[in-house]
Amino acid sequence: MHYAHRISQARIHQIVGWFVLLPALILGGVLFVVGNNQDLFEAKYQISTVFSEGFGLRVGYPVTLLGLQVGRIDSIEFTDQNNARFKLKLLKKYQDKIRANSVARVEKSGGLIGDPQIEITPGTKSQPIVADGGHIDSDEPLDLTAEAKAMLDTVKKTLAKVDGIAEEVQSTVKTGHAALTHVEEASAGLPEVMGNVRETSATIKRATQNISTEVPALASNVRKTLNRVGDVVEDVKASTAKLPPMLDDVKGATEDLKGLMHDGVPPLIQSAQGTMEDVTEILAGAKKTFPISVFAARGHAARVEGAAGATSGLRSLRADELPQE
Repeated sequence: MHYAHRISQARIHQIVGWFVLLPALILGGVLFVVGNNQDLFEAKYQISTVFSEGFGLRVGYPVTLLGLQVGRIDSIEFTDQNNARFKLKLLKKYQDKIRANSVARVEKSGGLIGDPQIEITPGTKSQPIVADGGHIDSDEPLDLTAEAKAMLDTVKKTLAKVDGIAEEVQSTVKTGHAALTHVEEASAGLPEVMGNVRETSATIKRATQNISTEVPALASNVRKTLNRVGDVVEDVKASTAKLPPMLDDVKGATEDLKGLMHDGVPPLIQSAQGTMEDVTEILAGAKKTFPISVFAARGHAARVEGAAGATSGLRSLRADELPQE
């Protein structure tokens, strides 16, 4: 007889019940453990924050507070300004830690190589608590790629400057070498230069001694010259003192000469002209009436008398006023 036929019906029901109950108990225990680990049975509330992009975040990624997980990303959506809005489902027991001045940041779970997550900074107690459905500000993470690129650019510029400095150092070394060469050449000629300096110093010394011996004689000659100049100046002053009377005399003589030229010369000229006319008339009459010798003598006497009369201011003789013989 088979073993199953020997088991009673009640025993079969009992066995079936255990097979159903044990998996249910196991499933319940697993759900309880997982629920406790995932906080499935904890009270929760929701807040939101906005970033300029997703930064690799996904729904279900953890949200931490001071390094402790306090919730997860519930949903991600776009805003009207094409930003990314993250709705965070957080445990309600940590609500009093998140205040109005709390800030959401994107960080790596394992430092630099882990998955991204949202870290919320705790707020101060003086600020109000963020209510369910509230909003907190966000702080954009550093773009390590851009920072690395900027650092590389800086390093390249620094290396370029270092190359330039190295070239300048090489040029300076070359210049210093050339300067040392010139110094050596100058040092080689230094004894000759020192000899020339000594000779020049001796020459200057001799010239100074000669000047010191000749200076007294020169000073004496200068004093004599100055004395002579003083005498000449005195003579000039005396001669200059005599100039005003001499000028007065010259001025008086000039005035007399002007008077003579103005008062005496014109009548004399007029008398001479009249005399010449008289002589001309006498000669013409003599040719007609008397011998030339007689009238020539008379004409000579008439000229002498006419000149004397002009000098004394008398009038000249006319042809018709000759004396009768």
